[in-house]
Amino acid sequence: MKRNLKTIIREKNPGVFLLLRTIRRMIKKDDCYLQRALALGDSANCDYLELLHNGTKDYGKTIYVITENSPNEGFCATLRFIIWLIIFAQQHGFAPVIRLSEDFAYYDKDMRTKCSNPWEYYFLSSEESFDENIALNVCYSRYYHMMTMKEYSALDAYSLKNYYNRQAFRICSPIINKYMRLKPEIIKESSALLEKEKNGKILGVHFRGTDYKNCNNDHPVFIDEDRMISEIDKALEATGLSTVFLATDDAAFPSRIKSSFRNIRFLQHPDVFRSNGNTSVAFSKSSRKYHKYLLGYEIARDMYTLSLCDGLVAGKSSVSFMSNLYKHSRNEEYEYMKIIDNGNNKNDNEFIRPTGDR
Repeated sequence: MKRNLKTIIREKNPGVFLLLRTIRRMIKKDDCYLQRALALGDSANCDYLELLHNGTKDYGKTIYVITENSPNEGFCATLRFIIWLIIFAQQHGFAPVIRLSEDFAYYDKDMRTKCSNPWEYYFLSSEESFDENIALNVCYSRYYHMMTMKEYSALDAYSLKNYYNRQAFRICSPIINKYMRLKPEIIKESSALLEKEKNGKILGVHFRGTDYKNCNNDHPVFIDEDRMISEIDKALEATGLSTVFLATDDAAFPSRIKSSFRNIRFLQHPDVFRSNGNTSVAFSKSSRKYHKYLLGYEIARDMYTLSLCDGLVAGKSSVSFMSNLYKHSRNEEYEYMKIIDNGNNKNDNEFIRPTGDR
């Protein structure tokens, strides 16, 4: 069976994939696999974790290696999943190590000689250093690990109530401050842009365009420009603010919004790559050097800049969700926050990653 076909079956029909794999193991008389499968079915309250023994170092510890779940994940979706997996590691007494791979959507082959771990493109290294390649006990993250935790639903960016979930803030804040510290240059550029505004407080706006227009199943219903502009107008009237920081992946929206608010000052990072189509910028193509790396840098910077604003108007997305978490990680909260919720799409329109994007 070709690898591409196996991948498609595993992602789209995991039950069929499991059945085929089990039949193959039965034919090969793999008794170890069959006994493990039977034990898993008998013990619903137990975690069955696969431990590898790669060396002899870090005796008495289990190194939990966290990587991306899928090459289809956006930047801030990856951050949410990493928080989940760190919680999982902490609950089991494991030492987490975040090490992303070439499957990470923002992996940049031109960065290979500068940094082997794409996580460290944007985040400081952990103060705790472990090498899973020589450790005695190593466990690799799996998507289903998150699904076993009661915190799983609290980090769903497509659920409006989670933007106000104080229990989630208490859990996530120490994780962000310990394991997800952005590099100083990202923080410096974010702060410097807002410091140019001498009148003080700023309204942050995040408009999610591009692939949201495709109405993919389980994703938030697209917030069109008219609705977004209406909510921005209400926010400005309620707060009296006259400056807006705009973060968007959509190339057409900045000119539209600026023409609608002629007396409002707009701040934007000037070098952000945006798209005119319905394809996520995460899977865009460009001739600029370090394009994939820069896409991640720009999203991280926009996300953090939004967290520095005094108010927020946005739809449901991982970017707005993570901005809110970073805000609370500093023991702050927005003076005004409007998360626009039109519900989530329920259809057969599944996300399909563009081909040839890497």
